[in-house]
This record gives sequence, structure tokens and C-alpha cells, in this order.
Amino acid sequence: MFRDWRVLLTFNRSIQLFLVAWALMAFAYFGVQGVLLNLYLLRLGFDAEFIGLLTASGQLIWALVALPAGAFGRRLGLRAALITSEALMALAMGLLLMVEAAPRPLWTVWLFGSWMLFWVGVALVTVNSIPYLMHVTSAEERNHAFSAQGVVLALMGFAGSLAAGLLPGLLGAWLGGSLDQPAPYRQALWLAPLAYLLCLAVWTGARPVSPLEEAEAVTAAARPTRLLAFFGLIVFLLAASEGSVRTFFNVYLDADLNVPTPQIGAIFSVGQLLPVFIALIAPRLLSRWGTPLTLFLTTAGMSLAMLPLTLPHWASATFGFIGMNSMLAVNGPARSIFSQEIVLPRWRTTTSAIGTIGLALGWAGTAAVGGYLIARVGFRGLFFAGAALAFVAAILLLGYVRAPAKRLSTSPTM
Repeated sequence: MFRDWRVLLTFNRSIQLFLVAWALMAFAYFGVQGVLLNLYLLRLGFDAEFIGLLTASGQLIWALVALPAGAFGRRLGLRAALITSEALMALAMGLLLMVEAAPRPLWTVWLFGSWMLFWVGVALVTVNSIPYLMHVTSAEERNHAFSAQGVVLALMGFAGSLAAGLLPGLLGAWLGGSLDQPAPYRQALWLAPLAYLLCLAVWTGARPVSPLEEAEAVTAAARPTRLLAFFGLIVFLLAASEGSVRTFFNVYLDADLNVPTPQIGAIFSVGQLLPVFIALIAPRLLSRWGTPLTLFLTTAGMSLAMLPLTLPHWASATFGFIGMNSMLAVNGPARSIFSQEIVLPRWRTTTSAIGTIGLALGWAGTAAVGGYLIARVGFRGLFFAGAALAFVAAILLLGYVRAPAKRLSTSPTM
């Protein structure tokens, strides 16, 4: 297995910097923010329904800005879009963490405004980073580069989660705060905007990609409308499934299962450590099974892995969380490569934007509806619905894998 990864030693500087930037973002977003942001909001006095609506508002902005974000990257360059994204994300998180300085009646508006600005930055990075990596990699490097991104996300998400679980207690003991108060969580969360500023510095050292270089000259090829719609639907279903856990898992552990904050951090860190080893075999799976079949199998696996979340115990919830992240460690790279392989290069930014729209709408939909579902059917009902959505996505992908070329061609000239 490790012999397959010798290609990493030949990665050019732009690929290396790409991975460093995503390492910092994973530490901040999947680690620090993933564990602490909702807990901070709970300590400010907000409930699960508010958290769901706040999360959904940002992700709706993510969807609305996706196509303009692609146009920004095509016009000004992919690297410029990535640098701008980090500046916006750092600024927005800094503003969000200053909410307590505002009068209490303004907190809701302040939180929604800063959170929406954050997701404008997220749109710029998610839409433009995939075409950027496609451009700076060769065909031989591509599976390994995208899989390396999955390894980095899992490893640094683990590190960030571990730090996030420990820091509030350490900061509370040092500064005299209680874990029932927002201050220790706020102080620990400042690691996130700092990480985004470091990402900005990293992207400035990467090679610029000219818009004319990235955008293929206009050809007679028609817009691949059917493929774009199919891909967008698959991503929407997967995101809605994943989002039920991403948005509410720490709230579930804290508010429903009464798990202490350090243990929540440990659960998040362990849940993102095993996927590191799963992601290491992703290039071999992609080479052996092909991208569409790998995508189908990991989607079906994701549906099955989420079922233990429906059992009312922190151990079964942890097992389900680990299983879901393990499937995503391969599913994510497969999804990215699939989105870029099914179209001509001139459509890659558009396909990336469609995937971002599906991802954003899926997460936003789950976040917006999730709070209401929790109030009516509980957390476990929400997680069961998430497993069902992944199952539907798997059925659609199975149809794609088995469909004759004339029904749903993967030809990039479609």
C-alpha cells in the first residue's frame, strides 16, 4: 500500500501548498469549529432550532454564491479566488467571536451576518480549489493527490478535534472560567481565524493559474446538462445525509447524552483518526474499481454506517460517527474526481460549482429542518432520515453504474 504513495515524493510545490492549506482549514473547520462552535452557541443561550437555522443560512449563501464564485475564479484566477476566500473566512469568524461585545438585542443579526460572510469565503474555496488541483496535477498524480487531500482532512480534523476538546477546560482553569460559560469556548475558537490567516499566506506561495489557461477555448460541445443535474442531485442527497451528523452530532452528545466536553473532543478526534488509514487505500480502490463504482460502494457504506447513530448510547453513536467518516474519506476524493472526469476541462469549474450548490443545499436543508425534526422525533429520528437519504443516493448511483452508455453517457462531449 505504501509503495503506491511514493508518488507523493514527486508532488510539485503547488500540490504541496494545496495540501498544507487544506490541512490548516481542516484543523480549523472540522476540528476546532466542528467541536466547539455549537457548544459556544448553546452557552450563549441559543437552542438547537436556532443553531440549525443559523447553519442553514450560511449554507444557503454558499449555494447562492457558488456560480458567482466560479465566475470570479475564471476571471481573476483560481489562486486569487483562494486567497480572497481565506481573507473572508478569517474576517467573518473574527467578527462572529466578537458578538458578545454587541448589545444583546443585536446578537442574532450579528451572528447571522458574520456566518453568512463566512460562507461566501467557503464558496470561493470549495468551487475553485478542485479545478486548481486538477490543473496542477498530471493524470498519474490525480488519484493520489485527491486521496492525499482526504488523508490531510482526516488527520488534521483529528488534531483539531483533540485540541478543541482539551482547550476549553485548560483555558477555563487558567482564566477562572466555567465550562458552563461561553468564555472558554470563545477563547479556544480564536484558533480558527488564525488558521485561515495562515492559509492565506500559504496560497500566496502557490503557482497562479491563468483564467485563460484553466478555461478551455470555446468549442461546439454542448453543456452536459443531464450529467450536471444528476451529479448535483447525488451531492445534495449525500450532503443532506452527512449534514444531519455534521450539524447536530455534538449537540446530541452534549444536550441529549450528557457527554462531557473533553469526551466530545475525544470522540470527534477518534472519529477522524481511523479515516486517515481508510483514505490511504483510496488510490488503490479508485484504480481497481473505477471512480463511479467506488462512489456507489462508499455511499452505500455510509448509509449502513449511520444506523448505529440511532441507538441511544454514546458508544454506538461514536461507532456510527467513525463509520460515516471512514466512508467519506474515500467518498470525498471519488466524488471530486468523478465531477471533473465526466466533463470537458472547460466545464470543470461549472461542475465544481454545481457540486458546491448540491452540497450547500443539502447541508442547509438538513440544518434548517433538523432542529424541527429533533423537537418532534428526536435526534435518532433525524439520523435515521440521514441514513435513508444516503441509501437513495446509493440506489441512483447503482443505476448510473449499470446504465448503458446510451442512457447516461459519461462521455465528456455530452
